[in-house]
Amino acid sequence: MSENTDIEDTAPGPKAGFGTIRLMFLTPLLDALSDMGKRIDPLLREHGMFRSQLETPYEVVPLHRYVSLLEVAAEKFDRPYLGLQMGASFGLADLGPFYALLRAAGNLRGALDCLALFQSRLQSRTLFESRRDTDTTAYVYRIEDERVWPRTQDSEFALSGYVHIARELIGPKWAPRMVHFEHPIEGRKERLEEYFRAPVLGNQLINGLIIDNDDLDAGFATAVPSQDRKLRNILEWHLLDLMGPEAAPSESFVSLTRDIISRWLGRTHIDCAAVAAELKLSERSLRRRLTEEGTSFRELLQDARKERAQTILSKPGVSLAIAAEQLGYSDAAAFSRAFKEWTGYSPGRFPGKT
Repeated sequence: MSENTDIEDTAPGPKAGFGTIRLMFLTPLLDALSDMGKRIDPLLREHGMFRSQLETPYEVVPLHRYVSLLEVAAEKFDRPYLGLQMGASFGLADLGPFYALLRAAGNLRGALDCLALFQSRLQSRTLFESRRDTDTTAYVYRIEDERVWPRTQDSEFALSGYVHIARELIGPKWAPRMVHFEHPIEGRKERLEEYFRAPVLGNQLINGLIIDNDDLDAGFATAVPSQDRKLRNILEWHLLDLMGPEAAPSESFVSLTRDIISRWLGRTHIDCAAVAAELKLSERSLRRRLTEEGTSFRELLQDARKERAQTILSKPGVSLAIAAEQLGYSDAAAFSRAFKEWTGYSPGRFPGKT
């Protein structure tokens, strides 16, 4: 039973540097475990949460505590598919005022892009974005803090929840083209494919739904485009105001730089100049501020690569070429040399390699 004990946090509220999640996502857990009655209350208290907080659904709690709560509850109450059960019943009505916003989006792509727009306010330090290809688009989901692990239930809750919302919007028989999970799915594959009605792969680099572009761009049957566009703009403005600003970042430039590197790693080229521009600083200013905090851009990038490399190599079947690409190296040979410098092992002989 894991409670992410490697993350030191004894205060009941969120701490700087850790992700947060809105308490509205506690409701689907309590609904899924409604047959447990009050037996879940001690577990909530252990994770710093209480039923009374449901009266303030936009209040935030530490993300790692929420993720740990799902994992522990799944084990304690013998619910191996707890996250899937939560997502399968989490629909538009559970999103409160977001219900109207998603309906007004006009099509599934617009609805999912709306959720991506609010991601950092609903759940911080979590990636949810789209990657479009010729025939399909991948909507990917990943908690950016590698320390928050295991997170099987959260990942399955997220992806099954997106699919349930999609089925409410465009039809109950809808299915994605393919589903990816970052965790192993041995012994789970049949149940997952039964729900998603699509091939499901585990031990992937990221969680994601692969969706046909035709499905994403087909208009909702009840859509009135001109009215929907105006309504959507109004609803977005009011919801952004209701939820308040994004979580204030730490004043530490080390933390800010780490966050950007974590988000960009494996998705785009990363260098100090680009990160400085994102922070609205000159490259020289960023380097100076990092030096003042006892580190350098190169050290932070290398640390992020090392941490991500060990996570990637712990998953079976990942080739060195894919690992190199995800870590921003030009080829597998360059990655292998760097990895051996860090650990003293070649990637193939790394003790954590499965």
